[in-house]
Amino acid sequence: MKSTRNWRALIIVTGFVSAALALVSAVAFSTKTAELHRGANEYAVQSSSGPLPIGTILPVSLDKNLSVIEAQAGQEIDGEIMQDVPLPNREKIRMKSRVSGTIVSVTQATGGAGAQLSVRFDKIDNHGEIISVVTRLRALASNQAVSSAQAPLNSANSGTPSGWADTVLIGGDVRYGDGGEVVNRQKQKVGKGVSGGVLVHIQAQPGSGCDGPVNGDDSLQALWVFSSDACGVYGLPGITVPHDGKTAPVGVITISFAGSETKLDGSAGMLLRTVASQ
Repeated sequence: MKSTRNWRALIIVTGFVSAALALVSAVAFSTKTAELHRGANEYAVQSSSGPLPIGTILPVSLDKNLSVIEAQAGQEIDGEIMQDVPLPNREKIRMKSRVSGTIVSVTQATGGAGAQLSVRFDKIDNHGEIISVVTRLRALASNQAVSSAQAPLNSANSGTPSGWADTVLIGGDVRYGDGGEVVNRQKQKVGKGVSGGVLVHIQAQPGSGCDGPVNGDDSLQALWVFSSDACGVYGLPGITVPHDGKTAPVGVITISFAGSETKLDGSAGMLLRTVASQ
């Protein structure tokens, strides 16, 4: 009888142990499943990209020549982001990301004396992350103007490592090397020099049509070799911008050439700025 009771006790204990093990296993499985779902959700959030804040500046170098003679409607155009572009939540568009768009139209003036190209830049490839944008043109500069803005201010600094020398930016601001101040023509500090460019508070240039901060957002912006109030065309005689894309047709930038053989050279610098689609 005693032996029978011992066997019954053993069976009960074994049952409890089995149930406990099953419960532990179920909890572990549930926890693991929750972790997997949580990881998937985090990955989805990290991989999703909403629209860029309105007013974000994109410093771009044009890839190839834009020739009035060779340009055709529908032709793709490309450029490269020349400096890390800061975004909210410590995100960024990384330097060397690609900006692309198309030529919307080519219009020859009567008699061949001049022409207009209308273009649109509407996509960023941020190293595999595709972002759709609507942009206007804030500033356009020749490759010579870009080179001059990267040359040392003083000949005595010609041997200084790249980035450390003082430089005059396109538009007149002075950059005092990597980590140094950026000051405007009134000697006011507007930002700082960083590797590859500048981070500055964007300024409105009176009478230019170029805005300062948008929606009260005065965060630092990446302007590469451009001044905080850079606006318009620099170092490109015979080229004007009659429509910058801010108003209808929004996002369409029209560049006017005085002569039919005039072209915009590759490596020309641009400041694009995101605008709201209408």
